[in-house]
Amino acid sequence: MGSIRLTSHKQHLRLLGILEKRTRTIEIVQICGADLDKPLIKAAMPFLIKKERVNKWHGTKQGGRGSLKFTISADDAFFHHLRRYEGFFRSMTDENGFGSVRETDFGLDDITFLDSGGAVLFFTTTHEGYAYIAPELARELNG
Repeated sequence: MGSIRLTSHKQHLRLLGILEKRTRTIEIVQICGADLDKPLIKAAMPFLIKKERVNKWHGTKQGGRGSLKFTISADDAFFHHLRRYEGFFRSMTDENGFGSVRETDFGLDDITFLDSGGAVLFFTTTHEGYAYIAPELARELNG
């Protein structure tokens, strides 16, 4: 997996278009407590496969404190919902040239896209401003 900077809504839409073709399941982790009324979670509920408490997920280096993970079936309707967001977050460079992150309307939830074999295609550690993408998808996104 390679890191990727998320910089625009246009890139967000292109990324989702690439992911939609290959994704079988999506995992959403609510790291800041469960909020079942959040629009993202409400939109995911019709496609729910499993809901569980987890201490580790893609992108974590240490165990979390018991976050809620939703595993959902990838569906065109859910991808349509994801396209409404500005982006998962915005990678920025501050006035000193250091990387920073700006939260978007997506919030702080982490998201992972997996293919039919369970391989990770793309994931975020949203609250930290990190995103990772499989090399072949990165080439397609940048090509």
